Amino acid sequence: MQDPAPESPTTGEGSGAGSKGGLPAPAPGSTPGVSAPEVESTEPTPSPAEEKDVFGVTMLYPSKEGGESWFMAEDPTKDARFDPQTKITLNTDGSWKMKSNQVRMSVFTSASLKAFQIPTYDREVLAEQGYMQSPSDWKNVEMTGYVKLNAVSDVKDNFDWYARGGRHSDSVPCEGSSYKGALHYDGRVRWQKETWHVSYEQAPYKPAVSALKGRWVGLKAIIRNVEVDGAEAVRLELWVDDSADKVSWKKVYDMVDAGDWGGDASECDGLTDAMPITWGGPIAVFRWDSAKDVDFKWMSVREIQP
Repeated sequence: MQDPAPESPTTGEGSGAGSKGGLPAPAPGSTPGVSAPEVESTEPTPSPAEEKDVFGVTMLYPSKEGGESWFMAEDPTKDARFDPQTKITLNTDGSWKMKSNQVRMSVFTSASLKAFQIPTYDREVLAEQGYMQSPSDWKNVEMTGYVKLNAVSDVKDNFDWYARGGRHSDSVPCEGSSYKGALHYDGRVRWQKETWHVSYEQAPYKPAVSALKGRWVGLKAIIRNVEVDGAEAVRLELWVDDSADKVSWKKVYDMVDAGDWGGDASECDGLTDAMPITWGGPIAVFRWDSAKDVDFKWMSVREIQP
C-alpha cells in the first residue's frame, strides 16, 4: 500500500512520515513480525434482510431507528457531507469516475467535523462516552460501495472502507483512529487497526474473490460493538458482492477485537495498548491507492443496531 495522501486542510490523511512516539511507524501495507490474534465471532451470521436501500442494494443489518445515514446523492459534487477531495466526473451509465492514485473520499455525519468540538483524545474518556465529537459520530456502521478498477499500478494495493475516527494527519495523530476493511486488487481481504495516525496492526490475509480489474464488485465493511466476557469489544465483518447484482453478498471476513490485538493506545492515554476502538468518529472514508482510474456508485454509510 502506498503512503497516505498529503494532508488536506480539513479531512486529509497525513503523510505518515513520522509517528507520535518518535519511532518509525509500520507502513500500512506491511506485515508485522507478530500476526494479529484473530478471534472468530461466535454470533450467528445475519440472514440477508428483504429490506433494500435507496439503490436497491440489500442491507445486511437493520438501520438504527433515528440513527445517522448517508447515501450517495444523484450529484455528489453538491453534497456538503461528501468530500471526494479530488475532482470526480459523471459516467454515461450514471456511475462516477475518480482519476487519482491516492483517494480519500470522506463522509461526514450530520453534525459535520468541527475540530474545536473535540475537547479530548484521551482513549479512556472516548471509550466511556462512546464518541469523539458528538453522539451522532459514526460508530456501529455498515459501509457499502461498488467499484470498478479500470487502471492500476500495484495489484497488491487495495480499497479500504474505514470509520471510528476523524482527520488522519500528522498534526493531530490521536484523531486518526480507525478500523480499515480492505479488499485488495488481487482478491485478498483483511482488517487493519489504526489506533492513531500512523500506527497500524494487520490481521492475516484471506482469499476472497478473483482479481478485480475490469469488473464491478461490491464491498461492505461492518463495524459494531459486541460484548465478550462482560467487556465491550468490536466485531469486524467484510462482505463482497462479487456478482455486483446488489443481492449476492458473501461474508469473507469475520473477527473480533477483544482488546488483545496490537495497538499502542498508551500514546493517546489509553488504559492498555491493545484496547479496542469502541468509540465513534465524525468521518467515514472510502479510500484507495495505486489505481488512477476507478468508477464508483451506490455508496452509503448507515448507523446500525449494535
